[in-house]
Amino acid sequence: MIREEFAQFLGKLREINNNGGDIDAFVKEHEHRNVYFYNDGCIKKILASEKNIMLTTDLVNAALGLIGTDRIMNPKLVNPFIPGELGYRSAEPDILLTNEREGETPRDRISIEVQHNMEKFYRDRLVLYVARLTSNMVKSGDTYQLENLNVVSFQFFDAFPESANYRHTVQLRNQEQQVYFDKQTVTLIEVEKFFKSAERFADDNCRLAQWLRAIDALNREADFSEFANDPVFRVLQNEVKLSNFSSRYLMTVDMSDFDRAVARYEAVREIAKKLLAMGKMTVPEICAVTGLYKKEVLALQNENSEES
Repeated sequence: MIREEFAQFLGKLREINNNGGDIDAFVKEHEHRNVYFYNDGCIKKILASEKNIMLTTDLVNAALGLIGTDRIMNPKLVNPFIPGELGYRSAEPDILLTNEREGETPRDRISIEVQHNMEKFYRDRLVLYVARLTSNMVKSGDTYQLENLNVVSFQFFDAFPESANYRHTVQLRNQEQQVYFDKQTVTLIEVEKFFKSAERFADDNCRLAQWLRAIDALNREADFSEFANDPVFRVLQNEVKLSNFSSRYLMTVDMSDFDRAVARYEAVREIAKKLLAMGKMTVPEICAVTGLYKKEVLALQNENSEES
């Protein structure tokens, strides 16, 4: 399901539960569908699962552009998803893993997050997030040697609108663009830019581009045949199935304010369409009842006419 569809699904699930209905039966009815991968609750269950560590590692290496001996090869989940848990919120990121390296090389600490909306203080929040992860590396009295920190953020808005790139690495640099501290890197992946500029990136077959296309195909429930021969993507295809998510867990999956607004808006549109079909209320009356603009109700009226 795309984001809006999944928001509607979760809204309907809560409605059925509030009315004393059978939520297990509702989920069973849709078990063949795919969840929205980038939802916080879904991505945690998929990527923070011990059994899917190969999946998570492949995505991390793709996002960070790591190849050869630089790859993450010894990952360990810091806060793994526990089968049967109902989910909870804490100060920890949803997906956090470490990676031990040979010799005296500091170990890696990698965090994955998703940011859907361009909030006013999103940069402040991201910097604070990096600071918290950094401060947690050193206990009081210890030496100040830090681990390599990589924060990977999948974003649905452009952090760098003027840039032609969709993947950005942010580090501490001087005015001559020389890296001052290479142990701390924020990698921003502008998902929407990648697809809005699909022609520009048509020949981009790097592993990250493959991941973005595979996730998009699963979210849209489109033809997945071009990814079917890839063992990692075959696992991904199975893990996004709604049949892997219990109704009890889905009841804990949160929706952002935007998602809730989408669900409410779609519900109101359906009410307006039914009122139009009944033919007992005028367009202005339907606008007053639903809160929709006149042009929206007229558009729904045209849809009804085309469907009939």
